[in-house]
Amino acid sequence: MNNFSTIEHAEKSYLDSIYLISHSKSSLKVYKSTIKIFRIFLKEKFGFDEFELVSEIERGALDICKVFQDFAIYLDKNGVGASSIRVKITGIKGYLRHIGLKINSDDLKQTVKVPRLTKSREIPLTKEIILKILRNANPKLQTAILVAISTGLRIAELVQIKISDVDFATTPTTIYIRSNTTKTKQSREVFLTAEATNALKDYLERFHSWDENKPHLVSDRYIFGPVIKPKNTKDYSVESAKMTLQEALKNIAKRVPDLSMKNENGMLAVHFHAFRKYFRTVVGNAVGRDFAEALIGHRFYMDTYYKLSDEKKREMYLQAEPYLTISDFKEVENNLKELSSRYSQLESEFKELKQYLKTMQ
Repeated sequence: MNNFSTIEHAEKSYLDSIYLISHSKSSLKVYKSTIKIFRIFLKEKFGFDEFELVSEIERGALDICKVFQDFAIYLDKNGVGASSIRVKITGIKGYLRHIGLKINSDDLKQTVKVPRLTKSREIPLTKEIILKILRNANPKLQTAILVAISTGLRIAELVQIKISDVDFATTPTTIYIRSNTTKTKQSREVFLTAEATNALKDYLERFHSWDENKPHLVSDRYIFGPVIKPKNTKDYSVESAKMTLQEALKNIAKRVPDLSMKNENGMLAVHFHAFRKYFRTVVGNAVGRDFAEALIGHRFYMDTYYKLSDEKKREMYLQAEPYLTISDFKEVENNLKELSSRYSQLESEFKELKQYLKTMQ
């Protein structure tokens, strides 16, 4: 059996072990919620808690695979999505193992059926849509959106940037993303367009009393946190900062008819994760998918990214910068097309001249 005196003790021990691995409070909330749902399911289905469940399975009165299958059906009937059902089953499997139940993963995999994953089509963001959002946003949200589009940051990473993480002395501006703020627990550097850099400087001067000549005076402030500095940086709430930006964006999307379009799944097309997808698509098309994936922090591509010199990283980003620029983007893109056309013409003339000289020789 287990060594836990109460189910509260067992739950706390399991959640502590989860937090030890990820240090993610959002993950902790998901696991805590999953255990609560599982307890409700056990009470309704069998009339007992998880300790009694383990006892019943160990004495052969219940089949663990059948229990998980019933739990999957229960979740499905209560409107839980396919991917969430998989996450919850994985979480409960780990929890039951933690309190002493032996579970064969292969048996569960072969026996327990779950709904198929479906992928609904999403409406992609365009520069016209983003420009309309910016025109309706307050200064804080405007700046956050421009930084998000320039970097591809997750919103949890975005709201944990401190002023000291930004290096305005480089070209392009560099932001150092600390490992303790990332989903993968791996640090990286991202860059800002000139447009986002100017917006960020204006925002910092206006709302954080930032002085470019004396940046150290407010260097430990969270850029997208409260304007009034908390007495203790430990009091800073990442979830609250995320919610503030998300709600402000959602209100704009609902208020402006042209921005209230919804994806196939019924969710609003305008949300912060859409900016991340926009960045990946634009940078991927401009300078290559691997570079885009590394910048947004996908672990598989990070090793290749760190083999590049700092100079090469900046050079590649600067190639993509015109395509990430939102204000006056039509003029920028027309200039790019004109330059590309001129380059092609010069290249053609050079080839003709080279062939002529070869013939003359």
